[in-house]
Amino acid sequence: MTTKKIFPKKILSVLITAALIFFLLTDPIHASEASAAGLLLWFNTLVPVLLPFFILSSLLIALDGVSYLTRFLYPVLHKIFGCSRNGCFCLAAGFLCGFPTGAKITGDLTRAGRISAEEGNYLLGFCNNVSPAFLTGFCMTKSLKRPDLAGPALLLAFGMPVLAGILTRRGRTFSSLPAEKKTSGSQISFKIADACIMNGLESILKLGCYIILFSMLARLLRGVPCPYPALTCALVGILEITNGISLTAAQDLPFWLSFGLILGISSFGGLSGMAQTQSMIQDSGLSILSYLKTKILTAIPVAVCALILGRGLLS
Repeated sequence: MTTKKIFPKKILSVLITAALIFFLLTDPIHASEASAAGLLLWFNTLVPVLLPFFILSSLLIALDGVSYLTRFLYPVLHKIFGCSRNGCFCLAAGFLCGFPTGAKITGDLTRAGRISAEEGNYLLGFCNNVSPAFLTGFCMTKSLKRPDLAGPALLLAFGMPVLAGILTRRGRTFSSLPAEKKTSGSQISFKIADACIMNGLESILKLGCYIILFSMLARLLRGVPCPYPALTCALVGILEITNGISLTAAQDLPFWLSFGLILGISSFGGLSGMAQTQSMIQDSGLSILSYLKTKILTAIPVAVCALILGRGLLS
């Protein structure tokens, strides 16, 4: 008689699922509030911005229009990061639009054969970040009430991924792969547009479900007694960044500690962001473990530098 080997990852998944079901059954009020908060965040913030971008970016890739948009960016970005013309689109979208846009574009281009898996893994590690609007608006202005620190926050949060991209390049230079033969006008009007719309809807629905589940997990974690509020904030932020940032801002913590925690949480992106990223790169051959490693190595120095800077601002 043989027994199946149970892997730790499967055990963890079962425990998390059981914990959420237990939360729903024993504390339905707080569970539904967390679920509603995640749903509102998705509907009010992500759907209006990301859904049109997902559809249009998929259409742009399908029509082989990426190279036309990146012709002015390519000379600079290729020299710094060695990326291809199509890879430049990943960088621009990832840094400007916020995650998981960078992962979505990288996964789509890799699946379409427009960039290699090697370049995709390289770009994914540092082009999938929070947006400048999220960092300056939600983090610095709404949460910390310090819009004057938007400049230093942007420099830290985006300077470190840029540095990571330069250091992990290792002298590599990438070239765009040839596109497939273009389709006819009628196919562009109907088949490709329909496929891009369905792809965008599927992607945005996945994001919504992940946000709801991780919002519930974050609310459950907040209910666990802990004598150290900063530790609770860090753990909630590692799980889901919006809940972690909001909780950090609500605590009576020293400014330098709040500043460091919020920037570190934002730079990491949370396990919710990792799950969203994984959903965007499925079947592309890209490595989520490599992505996670780079995010950790980026978030730690951002948090440390922010703590030091925060202490300096108080002195």
